[in-house]
Amino acid sequence: MNLPVDQGEMKCQNYSYISCSNKSNSSFLKDVPTPIISDWGFWIKFLSTPLIVLVGIIGNSLSLMVMKAPSLRNKSYSHFLCALAVFDTFSLLIRQIESIDEYYVFHSAKPGVFQNFNSLSCKMYNYIAHVITLMSSWLVVLMAVERLIAVCFPFKNAVLRKQNGALIAICVLLCIVLLSQSFRFIIIEHLLYDQKFEIWDCLAGHDFIELYTSLDIYFFQWALVFVFPVVLISVCNSMVIYQILKVKKDVNREEEYLTRADNSGARKKTRSTRMLLILTFTYMLTLLPVFSLTLIVDLSIKFSNISTARNVYLTLTPYIDVGVAISLMNYAVNFFIYVLSGKRFRFELKRLFRRRRRNRPSIKRTATVKSTRV
Repeated sequence: MNLPVDQGEMKCQNYSYISCSNKSNSSFLKDVPTPIISDWGFWIKFLSTPLIVLVGIIGNSLSLMVMKAPSLRNKSYSHFLCALAVFDTFSLLIRQIESIDEYYVFHSAKPGVFQNFNSLSCKMYNYIAHVITLMSSWLVVLMAVERLIAVCFPFKNAVLRKQNGALIAICVLLCIVLLSQSFRFIIIEHLLYDQKFEIWDCLAGHDFIELYTSLDIYFFQWALVFVFPVVLISVCNSMVIYQILKVKKDVNREEEYLTRADNSGARKKTRSTRMLLILTFTYMLTLLPVFSLTLIVDLSIKFSNISTARNVYLTLTPYIDVGVAISLMNYAVNFFIYVLSGKRFRFELKRLFRRRRRNRPSIKRTATVKSTRV
């Protein structure tokens, strides 16, 4: 089954992912015969989403348990990683909900997940979904800043490198994000999306469609989710890498004067820094394909003729859907990054499984004793 373009015109206002920016611009085709979009990209996205969500939830849950181990919980970055695991898990659940809704409404012409919502529940869902997405993005920025301070200013008693400071930073970030998305309470309503099939959904009110498109696509998706985080992460990571290479060069030059303990401390800091660098770079790489393709579509709509824009839109939409599936991996791969690059994380993970294996026989023995007494 292929997807007519005009079906995506308003529906994507509800979704929290970037793929909808190209569909929300599909109104530029409303005066021409409705073309057909190849849906192979949609099916890749739809079928891969449950697998990515399942793997991600399991991995994030294990990451949360390991980061709460006594040897790691006193590290400032562990608080950021715990918060990231929580918000990434919620992001995965939201993506799964929206994937199911997209299938019912776009491909089956049936009422979706939001059919029985009211205006208040629509506002709350749209608000919470976008807040969670932003928190996942900006927690990565906070970790990049924390590593910058740890590597470039190791003797500075920075608030962000303390446990309480990390918690305060997360709370302040949450407050800012909550305020930044408050416009959704005014604009989002529960409206009739498809009169023929009586499908109701959470959409921008008719008087706010243009305003919401600007706020959601350019302010939320482009500025807050991608451009600002990527710029800040790139600057922080570049400075961290430069400092690491500089220190490594100095250490090699003066190695005979370093004690063994100094070398050990330097190695530990380098390992944790490497892990967080991989994490932040993964964020950029997983989001880059979908944002790049969407930018091409948006620019073609604004600066080229209708025929060219139409061809670009039809050609790239399946690839954008695949890009959305790749971006979803951003919320699911952190556990594997920790395992591959974090020696301490692997040690605590093995200890966690050993502890659970030891506790299992004792539970069985207790149950056996109780049954014998009875």
